[in-house]
Amino acid sequence: MGKRDLIYLLRTYLQTPLKSQPTLSYHQVNALYREPGILTGYRPSGHGLLYYLASVFQIHNETVNIWTHLLAFLLVLYRWLSLSAEPSFDPAFHSVLTAFSLCCLAYTFCSTMAHTFHSKSAETHYLCFQVDYAGIGFYTLGCSIYVFHASCHHPYTDVLGAYYLPSVVLMSAAGCLCCCIAKLRYSRPYPFRRKLWQLFSFGTQTILVFSLVLPRYVNCFRHPTCQLTSLNHHSYVVGFITASVFFFSSHLPDKLVPGKVDIIGQGHQIFHVLCTIGTLLQFDVIIRDVRHYTTPNMAPDPVAISVAMLSYFVLIVCILFILRPFVVKRVKTDLAVQTHNDSKGN
Repeated sequence: MGKRDLIYLLRTYLQTPLKSQPTLSYHQVNALYREPGILTGYRPSGHGLLYYLASVFQIHNETVNIWTHLLAFLLVLYRWLSLSAEPSFDPAFHSVLTAFSLCCLAYTFCSTMAHTFHSKSAETHYLCFQVDYAGIGFYTLGCSIYVFHASCHHPYTDVLGAYYLPSVVLMSAAGCLCCCIAKLRYSRPYPFRRKLWQLFSFGTQTILVFSLVLPRYVNCFRHPTCQLTSLNHHSYVVGFITASVFFFSSHLPDKLVPGKVDIIGQGHQIFHVLCTIGTLLQFDVIIRDVRHYTTPNMAPDPVAISVAMLSYFVLIVCILFILRPFVVKRVKTDLAVQTHNDSKGN
């Protein structure tokens, strides 16, 4: 094979995935990939990684899901770098900003990868969303770190002390594990019990963490000179998180208008947008509280934060390794069910 032939083959291989890719309807794909209310725009499975990477630039029912968190990744990166360069930001709290930023980069990256590659195969699908759940755990860990070290009601910092970081690491890992188990345990169409596993796992941690800020609202009611608007930066974040949970768990408007929001307007896409807005607002929370609320004893130990994040990563790797045989078993079960259903249909 000559040099020209090699160049031609390479060019053909790279250009083919960038051509318009066909999509499938709800009934043409495996039940594993079907979403409630989404009737068209599904990518076929069984192609190489390059095919799905190229699909980032194609129109299908995951395009907006991919780009909403891909853009969120870039916005978080810009916000982090710009704030890190501000000389007015207290250097003692740079580790808080860094930890939260890295955790947000992790969850947006994991989500982008999951929505990009999950259609490749059943095994890839399960692995992608396990990684996605790990990313959510990173996010809850990042929120836990900044709330404690920048926004926590002052007396709680001394009471919780050294127990806080190990606790939130375990809670984040437990949340990831619960979501992974629910994904493996239930089949499509998923019962609402699966959503409860997801909501209660990470939701419990979120409520516990933000309860550290709640006494500040109570104190504000007790002091006539305090205005609740001084806590609006926290209220906005809670509002966007609550709204995002609604769209995540309800599959609206997808279920109300099946087939009308296959490409754009899905509830999960709205969930992504609300999460992104909430995340960017949390950077404002960190800035405001570090400048106007924190005390020296709230300053974090960078080593402790690093150990916490590394510990969570190790736990996630262990969870993925332990669940690997269950994923293989579940894929075989799904294949057997699909084969049985196909034989009945014929």
